[in-house]
Amino acid sequence: MAAVQAEDEEQGVLGDSIGDRRGHTMSSVLGSPVEDGPDADQIIQECLSLNRPKSFFLYAGAGSGKTHSLVKAVSDLKTRERKRLTFEGRQIAIITYTNAACEEIARRLQHDPLVIVSTIHAFSWRMIQGFNDDIREWLRIKLAADIVGLDDKLGKARSENKTARANRASRDSKTRRIAALDEITSFTYSPTGDNRGRQALNHSEVIQMAAAFIQRSPLLDVMVDLHPVILIDESQDTNGALLDAFLMAQASTPNRFCLGLLGDTMQRIYNDGKERLEEAIPIDWAIPEKTMNRRCPRRVVELINAIRRGADDHQQIPKPDTIQGTVRMFCSQQVAGQDFRLEAKIAHRMLEITEDGQWAAGAEGRKTLILEHKMASRRMGFEGIFTPLYAAEHLRTGLLDGTLPVLRLFFENIMPILAASKINDFQLMEAVRLRSPLLDPKHMKEVPDQLALLERVGAATDALCSLFENNDPLITDVVQILIDTALLELPERLSVAQALGVTSDDPPDTPDRDALEIHAYQILLGRPFSEMAAYSGYTQGLSPFDTHQGVKGLEFPRVMVILNDEEAGGFLFSYEKLLGVKPPSDSDQKNQREGKDDALARTRRLLYVTCSRAEKSLAIVVYSAQPEVARQKVIDAGWLTPEEIEIF
Repeated sequence: MAAVQAEDEEQGVLGDSIGDRRGHTMSSVLGSPVEDGPDADQIIQECLSLNRPKSFFLYAGAGSGKTHSLVKAVSDLKTRERKRLTFEGRQIAIITYTNAACEEIARRLQHDPLVIVSTIHAFSWRMIQGFNDDIREWLRIKLAADIVGLDDKLGKARSENKTARANRASRDSKTRRIAALDEITSFTYSPTGDNRGRQALNHSEVIQMAAAFIQRSPLLDVMVDLHPVILIDESQDTNGALLDAFLMAQASTPNRFCLGLLGDTMQRIYNDGKERLEEAIPIDWAIPEKTMNRRCPRRVVELINAIRRGADDHQQIPKPDTIQGTVRMFCSQQVAGQDFRLEAKIAHRMLEITEDGQWAAGAEGRKTLILEHKMASRRMGFEGIFTPLYAAEHLRTGLLDGTLPVLRLFFENIMPILAASKINDFQLMEAVRLRSPLLDPKHMKEVPDQLALLERVGAATDALCSLFENNDPLITDVVQILIDTALLELPERLSVAQALGVTSDDPPDTPDRDALEIHAYQILLGRPFSEMAAYSGYTQGLSPFDTHQGVKGLEFPRVMVILNDEEAGGFLFSYEKLLGVKPPSDSDQKNQREGKDDALARTRRLLYVTCSRAEKSLAIVVYSAQPEVARQKVIDAGWLTPEEIEIF
């Protein structure tokens, strides 16, 4: 990419400014990284020694085969040391970011019991579980500090507005929780559950407690004794405080276990990840680096290298035998209420350019990456159920991962029954038998007339399925059948919402979670069932859409990246600023001067992640207030040539 003058603020967002502000890059901080190839894997293998452990940071850019190196190193270690690990009752620990990544790594390692693969939340809970007295005292101190902070905010509040009421409700809740602490003998937590009840810990508390506890005995000794090797995948996105705790634990016991960090600072996309991770790596660690991109074609590697030059000095090389590939940018005027037919037209244009028929094979022929889930909801037609549920903040985690009980009713119970009804009667009744409380063996034993019960279940099943004959029923109609027949068990709040009836009113002005949840369900009930089916496909990863953040680690032959700040409606990212259409804000410039993260740096990393998903061809769609300006800035920066950018 052409060099850009640092004093030119608008041009600097595309150019080599962040590395200059930092004053040093990964190479200068850590020494010369090891080149990609057998040496990187060999160095990791030498580090994974039970007798002479050496900690390391594997610097692995997009598509460099990081997971392959991790699996290979662990496979070789457990082959060499199986008898010793088994005799000592120890396990290699691998921590990664998502459940899907855990499952993939465990599968590649053949689910070997000598290796425990878990998310950071699951690992943290496993470390602190059972230390009930320590947990209780930590909560007592933390909750008391929170109450002092909330009292201070309430004292400064000028009126009893929504924020004040929420703060008051939070303070009262924390006060009740402190009062009940001594009554709790054992604390509980589920990495994937709702964690309701006085004894339940939330996700944030588990991470914070693990960060506090693993730096000191006895938990430090327990962790080191259990795990001679701890490998943290996607280390740049691991909670910063927790990663600091791991680094301090390693520094205090350098000869007792190997801490291996794997990742790429350019792919840090979550705000609680550790900033400037490269500067925290001890000087005596090994620093292997994988520089070959084994995923992307040459043209995409050139583009992501150009994007990256504004952040650090790390560059990748493509595989020698890779294809040239295709990159195009399409700039369009941002229009209020814009429909999405333009994206279909762009897909057909990519067909003409690449002669790849899959670009025009409907949305399923490509993976379209959007910044926010609500952008997918508009394109896939489930906005009517997504928006009200997302508005209730405490429902968001369960909404986005599909574990919300009301969603599980539809995803795991109703939809499989409907799918089975299209196969044959045997499959249908088997699907009902596995899900209906009426056919639970305990219930059936208590029923005097089992034949009548089976007839009742059959009639209920017919009533449910008949709703969908050439029809797209409202969700409220489906729920009413379940209430009338008791065919399936309903979440209590959904039943309450059904009794209250469908509404389109705004949410109530209250901090009461139950009231907000019930209101969201009242809106959901008025939506057609097809929206729920569409959302089911999206949460299962079966849709042609995904978020910029959600595809890290994944790859697709054809990728369309949507850059649309106005539709996304967020403030953490700004493609308009990154592309030079808008100048950096005063806050951005202040953060840059102080060496802190800012919207431009975050957006650059996100664009790097999305563009590096493409295996064959890449289309970048820019919705901008000034598409011509965006085009020229990208050309001036050397990211793309004039022939590669079209105004649509």
